[in-house]
Amino acid sequence: MPGEIFEGFNPNDPRTDGETYLLNVFRSSPRFHGWGIFEQPHINSMKPDFILLHPERGIIIIEVKDWNLNLDVYENGGYIRGTDGQAHKKNPINQVENYKKSILKAELNNSVYLAENFENYYGCIETVVYFHRASKAQVLAFCGYGNKYTKIWTMEDIEYIKNAQNKLTAIKHTYALAMEHSKYNNNGLLQHLVEELAKHLQYSDYNHERKQPYILKGAQKDLADLNPGTIRRWSGVAGSGKSLILAEKGVKALKENNRVLILTFNITLRHYLRDLCSQQFGTEKYDGERKKLRRDLTIIHFHELLKVIMTEHEIEVDFDDNRKEFTERWMGAINEYLAKNPKKDQFNYDYILIDEGQDFKGEWIRFLKQFFTGKGELFIVYDKAQDLFEHGVWIEDSEQIKNIGFKGRPGNLKYTYRLPQGIVQKIHVVRQQLHIDGEDILVPRDKQQISLLQTAFWFNYRANYNVEKLYQLEHHIKALCQSNDWEDITILTTNENTGAEIVEYFENKGIRTSHVYDLQRHRDIERRRSEKWRFRGGTGRLKVSSYHSYKGWQTPNVVLVLDSPSTRYVNGEIYCDVPNSQSIKDAVFISMSRVKEKATTGEYSFICLNYLPEYDHLMSSFDNLF
Repeated sequence: MPGEIFEGFNPNDPRTDGETYLLNVFRSSPRFHGWGIFEQPHINSMKPDFILLHPERGIIIIEVKDWNLNLDVYENGGYIRGTDGQAHKKNPINQVENYKKSILKAELNNSVYLAENFENYYGCIETVVYFHRASKAQVLAFCGYGNKYTKIWTMEDIEYIKNAQNKLTAIKHTYALAMEHSKYNNNGLLQHLVEELAKHLQYSDYNHERKQPYILKGAQKDLADLNPGTIRRWSGVAGSGKSLILAEKGVKALKENNRVLILTFNITLRHYLRDLCSQQFGTEKYDGERKKLRRDLTIIHFHELLKVIMTEHEIEVDFDDNRKEFTERWMGAINEYLAKNPKKDQFNYDYILIDEGQDFKGEWIRFLKQFFTGKGELFIVYDKAQDLFEHGVWIEDSEQIKNIGFKGRPGNLKYTYRLPQGIVQKIHVVRQQLHIDGEDILVPRDKQQISLLQTAFWFNYRANYNVEKLYQLEHHIKALCQSNDWEDITILTTNENTGAEIVEYFENKGIRTSHVYDLQRHRDIERRRSEKWRFRGGTGRLKVSSYHSYKGWQTPNVVLVLDSPSTRYVNGEIYCDVPNSQSIKDAVFISMSRVKEKATTGEYSFICLNYLPEYDHLMSSFDNLF
C-alpha cells in the first residue's frame, strides 16, 4: 500500500516533471507504506518540495531540481550563470539543510527533548536533493564532493528505491528508509516529534484546546479591528496588551483570507506569539479553518526572516556571519537579487504586524515594505521604555521614519491590563528614586485592588563566594515552590556568567530548566541562539533568562538576581566591576514589568536579590516582612 499523500498543488505554481514523477512513486510504491507525505507544505513562509514523516523511522525533506546540467549556465561547485553574466552560488544542498535547521529550531517543541538526549540530534531529520534530469557524476561535480549529510538522488536511485524488494543502505538512501526503527525513538521521542510536525503541517493547532481566547478591553478592542490600507504605529506601556492586539488582528486578517506576517526582534518571543495567535483563533465557528494558521501565517524574528527569504530564493550568503553590519549585508544581497528577479509569491504579505518595534530600525521597515501588498495593514507596536538595544526612539524621529508612510502622531496605549496595581505603584516609586524617565502607567478601575497574595520584596545580600549566592537564591525558590509549579517561576539575571551558574546549579539538583545562556562561558552567539530556540513556555520547567531575552514574556513569579553585568567567577570567588547604571535601571524596570497575576487566585510575587550596595536604598520602596 502507498503512503498517505497530502497534496499541495498550486495552479499558479505547477508541478515540475521531477515533482510529478516523485509524487507518482510515493503513490504507487509499497516502500512508502506507513509514511505521511506532504507536498509543498507551508512552514513560516518556507515551502520545501516534499516532507516525508514516519513515526518510527524519521523525517525526510526532499528538494527537487529539474535542472539540465548539460547546459553551460551550470558550473561545477554549485554555480549558475545568470543573465547578468555573473556566476551565482546556488547549491541546493544549502537550501534543503537550511529548511532542516529552521524546522528543528523554530517549529518543534519536542526537538528540545531530542537535543537533550542525543548529541547529534540533527540526524532525526534527513535531507535529500533529487536531480530529475542529470546523471550522478554530473550532480556530484555540480554540488561538490564535500557534502557529509545530504543525500544526492537521481532517477536511477528512485527506480531502485521504489522496488520494495531491493535492499537499501543508510549511507546512500537515508537511514529512515533503510532502517526499520530509528535510534531517536527511545522513549517515543521521535514519534512525538513526528506527531507534532504532522499537526503543524496539517492544522497548526498548537495545543489550542488549552485556553479560551482572551477578551480584549477598551482601546485594545478598537485597535485590533482591521483597518485596511494603512501604515501605523502605536506605543503602549508595559502590560497594555500590545502582543495580544497583534495576535487578535492577525487572526481576524486570516479569517478574511489574508496572508499575515508577525515579526519580532527577540528570538524567544515568537513562541509566545504563536501560542497567542492559536488561542485567539478559537475553535468553534472556525474549527475547520485552523489550517490557515499554518498556510497563511508566518511568525518569525527579523533575522530569521532574512534567512528564509535567502533560502527560498537560493541566495548564497554566510549565515554564520556575525560581523557588525551583517544585517545590512543580508538585506543588500536580497535587494540586489529582487532588483533582477521576481520574488516568490509566499513573500507577499497583506498584513505585516511588528511587535517590540523599538528594537527595529527605520531602514528595516523600508526594506520590509517591498513584501507588503498594501491590501491590509503595516502595523507596529512599541514601548519607548524598553529600548535595550539603544536604537533610540527612531519610530518617533521625523528623519528616521521618512518614506515609511506613517501619518500624524503615533497612537498611545496608556492603561495596563496585565500589571497588578501594587507592581505599578512600586514601578512608579523606583522610577522616581532612580530618575528613570517614562510615561505614567495607568491602571483601570477594575484592577485597582491589592491582595495579601500579591507581594514584592527586595533583599540586600552580599556574597564573596558563588556558593553563598546560590544558597541564597535556592532559599527563595524553595519557598515559591510550596505554592507554585516550576512553569510559574522565572529567574532573571543581569549577567551571563551568573545565569550559567544558576542553570548548572539547579540542573545538578535534577531540576530541569529552559535558559538562554552559553554554558561554556564563551559568550558564543551560536550557543546562545541554540538555547534561545528551546526557550519556550508549556514545558513545565524553571525558566532562567537574561532580562533582555524576557521582554514580552510574563509570569506570576519573577526573581531578579541583580549583580554587575561584569560579574565573573574564579575558583568559586566572585569578582566584578562597577556596573553601568543604565543597564541596572533597565534590568529592574524590565523585570518588574514582566509580572502577571495568576488567573485563578490573583497571586503574584516579585523578588529582587540585590548584590550591589549602591542600590540598597531601594529596599525601603518594597514590602517589609517584619
